[in-house]
Amino acid sequence: MNEVVEENFRHIRKLAKDIDFQLDDSTAADQQLRNEVAGMFAVTIVATYEGIVKSTLIDYAANFHTKYRAHIEKDFSRLNARISLDDLRSYSRSFGLSEWTGKGVKKNSTTFHRLLNEKKIVVDRRFRTDMLLSYKNLFAWRNAYAHERSTTATFKDVYESHRVAQYVIRTFAAAFEEG
Repeated sequence: MNEVVEENFRHIRKLAKDIDFQLDDSTAADQQLRNEVAGMFAVTIVATYEGIVKSTLIDYAANFHTKYRAHIEKDFSRLNARISLDDLRSYSRSFGLSEWTGKGVKKNSTTFHRLLNEKKIVVDRRFRTDMLLSYKNLFAWRNAYAHERSTTATFKDVYESHRVAQYVIRTFAAAFEEG
């Protein structure tokens, strides 16, 4: 699963580098195009996250039985943005990841919840930005662009949010590898 995650994120990094190289801020037309590209880039990033979540769930189901894999493949053939933080937490419970217990831990918490809490502390300190807010922002920008063809985010905003938010998806995949 790590190969799928790395391959997808490598693609996003390369795409961002290529876009950034091709467009500068020198003209009003370039700036307008950069803002338009920011919305499309948010759509691309969220679609990539959807693909990773879908692959993670299907691969996890395959560990148990081929019929279970086929069932999950069919159920998640059209994931369509059902990967909010609440959705990811719900998947971790419904797919039976190990329960996380302890003092102060909420009921029905799983390995994903534990790993997400651990990663959030590290990522927030490293980037000085809230990982979960960055994740939510990508969805807000994606929805604004997909439904209204506008976004308030710049290309840099979208890419910087992805740099932080990707750890939500990485943690999700890691939780399913751990079980």
